[in-house]
Amino acid sequence: MQFRSKLVFALLAGACSFAAAAGPAANAERADFLREADLLKQDFSKAAPTPEEVGDADSFGRNVIWDGLLQSGTVTLTGDCTPLPGDPPPGPDDRCVTLNAAPAITPFDLPDIGRMTLPPKASKSLLCHWLTPINFYQFNNTTAATQFNASIRLTPYIIVESEVLLDPALIDPGTGLPFGGRLESGFAASYADVRTLEAGERASLRYSHSRTCIAGFLSKRNLIEGYGLTEAQANQIFKKKIVLRFGLRGSASLVTDAFLIYGLRVMGD
Repeated sequence: MQFRSKLVFALLAGACSFAAAAGPAANAERADFLREADLLKQDFSKAAPTPEEVGDADSFGRNVIWDGLLQSGTVTLTGDCTPLPGDPPPGPDDRCVTLNAAPAITPFDLPDIGRMTLPPKASKSLLCHWLTPINFYQFNNTTAATQFNASIRLTPYIIVESEVLLDPALIDPGTGLPFGGRLESGFAASYADVRTLEAGERASLRYSHSRTCIAGFLSKRNLIEGYGLTEAQANQIFKKKIVLRFGLRGSASLVTDAFLIYGLRVMGD
């Protein structure tokens, strides 16, 4: 601020010297210059915006930083997960869920099917996402009656690991227990397809659509207001290394086959 004040003073002094040398003919130009310098001085003294004004004041005016790309393993839902002869071996992050016989519901929770490690100071106050599924599933009512709850429900989530969360005095408000070095966040990107199937009816669907960041899956503001951290602790989260582990939970009923893959692009500020 001191440098900026000196700059404005220097500009004003230059304008006065120019006017004295040039005489009355320069008065109009000098007046315009003084008005511009006054506006410059006002811009320099303008206060930073508040959360009430811009919603997320912590990231206001900052550039986007590309922090990396994560891809999940392939999640297969099927009636029999036994590999067929000649099939390639599954990848380290691939998962197979054996479905219960129709019309029973099969719940599942698959943590850590993709991960990313962000170095210290990869972002200042925010982690945002582009989350894109490439999913296919097929319904088949193999029972002899109409079924009213053929369904597939999918909820992707992310586990955030940080050494700051190892402090036993920090309590997760969602569990009432110490964080233990990690917290769970989500993407507001749950998906559900629930329908009625007549006996013998089949249906299949393939979908891919991106969910883009709004509040982000990790932010300084939410760490303070949602998880109870102090401002200093929230700042330390972003100053330290962060490990991200992708997970998928959901359920299926009257699904015969499904193949699910997620891509996650992470951005910071």
